[in-house]
Amino acid sequence: MKERTYNKKIENTNFNWNLDEGLFQFDDEDVVLFWTKSELKTFIDTIEEVTGVESVRVVLETAGYRSGKIMSSFYAKDGKSMREVLESLPNVYTATGWGAMEYKSLCLEERRATLSIRNDWESKVVQAQGKQEPGTLIGGHWAGIFTGLFGETMWYKITDYTISEAGSYKEIELFPSPVTPNENIREYIQSQEQQTIVQLEAMVENRTIELKTMIRELSSPVIPVLDGILVTPIMGRFDQERSDDLIEKVLQAIVDHKAKMLILDVTGINAMDSLILSTLEKLTQSIQLIGAVPMVAGISPELGMEMASKGIYLKDLKCFATLKHAVHYANALDGMHIIKKEDESL
Repeated sequence: MKERTYNKKIENTNFNWNLDEGLFQFDDEDVVLFWTKSELKTFIDTIEEVTGVESVRVVLETAGYRSGKIMSSFYAKDGKSMREVLESLPNVYTATGWGAMEYKSLCLEERRATLSIRNDWESKVVQAQGKQEPGTLIGGHWAGIFTGLFGETMWYKITDYTISEAGSYKEIELFPSPVTPNENIREYIQSQEQQTIVQLEAMVENRTIELKTMIRELSSPVIPVLDGILVTPIMGRFDQERSDDLIEKVLQAIVDHKAKMLILDVTGINAMDSLILSTLEKLTQSIQLIGAVPMVAGISPELGMEMASKGIYLKDLKCFATLKHAVHYANALDGMHIIKKEDESL
């Protein structure tokens, strides 16, 4: 059987096919072909979907740079001079489908070059994606090539870029620079970390506001127990914000319910500190100022002893051991009392 091998030389670039072995080679190195607007586009779209557009930009730029450094040793292996290698590269990349490339300027002494590219494959992918921004792989790749050839860190900048249905045009400036993809990756990671921190801080702040609102709504509710009589349980820890909120809430409830008396139930207070005492004093004085009668219920013997040891006295206030006693007193003060219903079956 005849061996199916084919060879083609284009602009000093050799292409070899061995269909029996399934091989395709470019200058004796294995290569593979991809459709630009379908396969490559799908490949990049998928990565962007998984990792994000900005991540892909950094990844492609870094991959281009590293592959360029690897390829630089391949281009220089034939013992050609630096100028011969550099001058041959645009034709090599043009022949391999990267776009129509040529130098607008090339200065070996200053390690600088400006490369023009028409209809590069990366712009075709970008256009197929419906975008307008230039890609980053080709620029990174050429920076890697120049870095490897000169043995000095080089970087790139896109100085001109247009894209339309008629095609694309791109100019890439190459120059010595301390910037490397590693620093770009580090900067990107730091920016992502900072962005994540900001997002987490915002989430925590929003959650804190929600929790504070919930606590404000649930803590110290004002409960109507009988006509004209309200009860407010006082429990948990207090700060100045909660203290001010409680006073405002209680006074508004008295006005809304047209209440004559309000019982402050401190059963849930285990220790009386200065802020709770100050809150009770302000609250009872404010209740009296709007014409209602304040009372305190639920002072246990232990709490009473602690208050006395600290010199804390609730002067001019009716205090009761239990809420039940306070409710009965408030009811009596209003000229009423609670009686047990007689058994009608007797």
